[in-house]
Amino acid sequence: MLAKKWFGLDKRKPIDLKNLNKDLNTTGSEVLNYKLAEGAITLAINKDSIIPFRRLDTLKIASVAIDGSTGNVFQQNLKNYAPVKCYTLNEDAASATSPLLADLAGYNMVIVSLHNPKRSFSKNTIVTDNVTAFIKQLEKKTKVTTVVFANPYSLAKLTPSKNTAAVVMAYEDSKYTQSMAAQALFGGISVNGKLPVTASSWFKAGQGDATGKAIRFKYTIPEELNIKSQDIGKIDSMAKNFIKQGAFPGCVVLVAKDQKVFYNKAFGKHTYSGDRKEETDDIFDIASVTKIMASTLSLMKLNSEGKFDVNKKLEDYLPELKGTNKGSLKNIDILTHQARLQAWIPFFKKTLQGTGYVDGIYSTTKTGEFTLKVADDMYMRKSYVDTIYKAIIESPLISESGYKYSDMGYYLYKKIIEKESGMSLPDYLNANFYKPLGLETMGFNPLERFDKDRIVPTENDKVFRRQQIQGYVHDQGAAMMGGVCGHAGIFSDANDLAIVLQMLLNNGVYGGKRYLNEDVVKEYTKCQFCKDNRRGIGFDKPSPAGDPGPTCDCVSMASYGHQGFTGTQVWADPENGLIYVFLSNRVFPDAENKKINSLGVRSGIQQAIYDALPKGPTPRK
Repeated sequence: MLAKKWFGLDKRKPIDLKNLNKDLNTTGSEVLNYKLAEGAITLAINKDSIIPFRRLDTLKIASVAIDGSTGNVFQQNLKNYAPVKCYTLNEDAASATSPLLADLAGYNMVIVSLHNPKRSFSKNTIVTDNVTAFIKQLEKKTKVTTVVFANPYSLAKLTPSKNTAAVVMAYEDSKYTQSMAAQALFGGISVNGKLPVTASSWFKAGQGDATGKAIRFKYTIPEELNIKSQDIGKIDSMAKNFIKQGAFPGCVVLVAKDQKVFYNKAFGKHTYSGDRKEETDDIFDIASVTKIMASTLSLMKLNSEGKFDVNKKLEDYLPELKGTNKGSLKNIDILTHQARLQAWIPFFKKTLQGTGYVDGIYSTTKTGEFTLKVADDMYMRKSYVDTIYKAIIESPLISESGYKYSDMGYYLYKKIIEKESGMSLPDYLNANFYKPLGLETMGFNPLERFDKDRIVPTENDKVFRRQQIQGYVHDQGAAMMGGVCGHAGIFSDANDLAIVLQMLLNNGVYGGKRYLNEDVVKEYTKCQFCKDNRRGIGFDKPSPAGDPGPTCDCVSMASYGHQGFTGTQVWADPENGLIYVFLSNRVFPDAENKKINSLGVRSGIQQAIYDALPKGPTPRK
């Protein structure tokens, strides 16, 4: 009673309940909670240092959340790093006879997470006999990583086997621990925790493996980077206003700094009148961003291996071009858009006849020679690709020298990449970049891999394909190549694009693996002919301050990226460690909608990002 009097508790002071929730849950407390969860995560077992997972192209991963909610934070975060098939089971269904065990046998890594916040503070109860029987039976079929969101004494009922890959102690079942545990598995954070108690002879106090420096993206909140949420939150109102003005039906904006994703939001809908809300993992046609996410990446890889030289000519790789006006063109001039190539050729127009099509080019069914799918119920004769290449090779060069943006060279680079690698362009990209990086969505022809509903529609094509385009490449020329071309055709979500950009910012390294030679990355991403051409090799670059260009004046001159016709942009700034991804379908329903440019959407949002940085934007010269 005396102690209470010392604290003045004998004199009642009513608490002001106004804004109480906001006062108790500050951004500062959010940062602290995430840091506490991050520091606590413990690798009680880490056989052969399998955590963090590295060779993602060798892993087929499933996640089973026992007594976890569908779409829980843990599983959502797992999917940021790799394609993970997610299941949920209640405790009673998790038994040695569970039908799910047969399906899980087809995976070579299964992550079992044990949830139940109501019981997480009592000993042992979260790991019931049913649960242990399920894990033991599963470990007879495949390797298992178990993550326990509960009291560390719960470990007492787990008995490791030869197929126990790892056991992770997360201590409690909260959004903070779920997020950090998932990130720990893939190296988004480093792990240094130690068990505070002895639970059994397998799990002793002080036990815990350390993983070292983070090797992949960390997903966090702005305040961890000393960025105020209210400052970066200005993007929210900007995006909503642009949608209101009709620049596009919806968009996704992702921002990362210093290998930390701190902003990733979706706005609007797939269509102006539809019900499908935009989601951050929706898949967009990235249009000309394909040039750097497919062709340029491939050429950089071949260059790193000594199989491609930007200073050589086209005819050095395609001898059939000798004697044509294309054979003597240098790769560096083509890749910096100063080779005097036509901007584009409307190949599709020669296949139109009145209100229909020229006979013998298209079929409504896939049969015989008609194997290249252009759109729903529309297949092109495969041999017509030769007609397209012939038109490119025979096209005249433009008379003016200097910078002139062109798609044409990238049709030919598809042939060069496939010839030098001995693989198709999609297979080469999947084997060397997309699968090892853990990318789920990036690739050509997404309808072969995803439900149509997840793919954002583009133009209602009334001239060529005469249907609403959704899941097929918007660019007509790329569509006539079966959706696979060097200048267009890649679809992706924002997260996958950001991962590739981070690999480039890391000078060719991501997830503990080197993808590209450091010197090659630096050479391709720098301005080549700066006096009158801003371009890098394949990459776009900022214009000098005050001149019109693809960026705001806030970015450094060392930055690089690309824009896409469908309303997309990706940009990386090595001096600021910053990544910016903007995705929209501004061409829906009509590609003539140019408001994204007249309103300065992409550069305006980019300016807001730099304004939110602690030191603000640095003026560039």
